[in-house]
Amino acid sequence: MAKYIDIHAHTNFKAFDEDRDDVIRRALDSDTWIINIGTQYDTSKKAVEMTNEYEEGVFACIGLHPIHTGASYHDASELGSEGKEFTSRGEVFDKEKYKELAKQGKVVAIGECGLDYYHMDEDSIEKQKEAFAEQIKLANELNLPLMLHVRNNPTHKTHNAYFDVYELLKKSSEVGLPKIRGVSHFFAGSVEDMKRFIEIGIYISFAGPITYKPKPEICDYIAVIKETPLDMILADTDSPYVAPVPHRGDRNEPNYIKDIVRKIAEIKGLNEDEMAKIIFSNAQRLFKI
Repeated sequence: MAKYIDIHAHTNFKAFDEDRDDVIRRALDSDTWIINIGTQYDTSKKAVEMTNEYEEGVFACIGLHPIHTGASYHDASELGSEGKEFTSRGEVFDKEKYKELAKQGKVVAIGECGLDYYHMDEDSIEKQKEAFAEQIKLANELNLPLMLHVRNNPTHKTHNAYFDVYELLKKSSEVGLPKIRGVSHFFAGSVEDMKRFIEIGIYISFAGPITYKPKPEICDYIAVIKETPLDMILADTDSPYVAPVPHRGDRNEPNYIKDIVRKIAEIKGLNEDEMAKIIFSNAQRLFKI
């Protein structure tokens, strides 16, 4: 059994094409398991295929990222530098296609899905909500948790993606769907946002920015982490993005999850081993691994 788990990585992305196996072996050899996250069908399929290449410790999450429900920027780290490789513009979520994909490997969650208000395009937001609703249904049909992506626009303070996701999840429960399970990865909301999520059973996962110089005007990570119940805390790298200190500026990788766990432990007043054990147990409970 591993000691650490990175519940949200993208080693299925093009950024790891040249040394993917080395990166994964480095994590596994240092007692770290990985959940690779799909952002549209192609990257979801790659994540599933990778689960069959390793005997244990590599899992997949499949789904449609909110920014890929419409035309979006071209991220070379995700899909490569050639325009022809960028196939996710305006993908309509096909529930049956993803359901079939879930049978092909160790799939432990649906997503990443949710709401991304960074560009505040009202037409895009409606498409995001439609795709999110379908992924909630799929998660319930397959009895899998949701991997939530939630992002606000720092200049639009009247719009709160965290509150809107909370409302949509509550509404889903009210129309007869089973209680939602899931996690908000790379959490950057307020204490109040965190408490609302905890109220409906959503775990809170923290990423590399908690190790950076504090910017409470963006997110008061210290306050949020202190208030988050120990049995609802997880950690993720969001590799290849936002590497934690002391690797900031480098390509991120799952092996760096230790630096994030160490910072959570420091804020919680625990030692790293205790915190790692708690986080791993929480992940086992949520993802049933």
